[in-house]
Amino acid sequence: MPRTKQSGKQQKSSAGTGFGNSRSSQRSSSRFDVLLERYRGKGISKTNLRMEVFMLLDDAGAGVNDVEEGQYYFFEYVPKFKDILREWDQYPLIKVVDKKTNILGANLHYVSAKQRLGVLNNRNIPKETLHYYIPRRSDTSFYQLTEADAVVLSQLPLDKFHRNR
Repeated sequence: MPRTKQSGKQQKSSAGTGFGNSRSSQRSSSRFDVLLERYRGKGISKTNLRMEVFMLLDDAGAGVNDVEEGQYYFFEYVPKFKDILREWDQYPLIKVVDKKTNILGANLHYVSAKQRLGVLNNRNIPKETLHYYIPRRSDTSFYQLTEADAVVLSQLPLDKFHRNR
């Protein structure tokens, strides 16, 4: 079969590394690929999905005691003032913005799933995602994620919001 000629108006490759931000816009390998394949087209509850994610992270030895600025983390959290807060996420997926005594993190769950990839690609942090976390209030270790893992987890329904009226 003869090769198709390009007219000059067509792009040679729109998936090349020179197009856009290649760090998270292109699909790279994640430790969650096996999990995605196992449940593709099948139903799984949010609770069971979170349990599977935590087990994979635990098996991979991703739990850390101390967090680093610029890194992504997933963990279980109960805020100190949970009864006063209007809304809080029990399972934050954060990028650490600042770390002193408490952690300032951009929790991707505070924007829609469609917006999360844009936040990861553009590095712009929407104000509504910024929240402080007290490390000792975490019910699990902080599980450090690669950027590829953060992209995958950002698209899964792992959040659990609590709302006070």
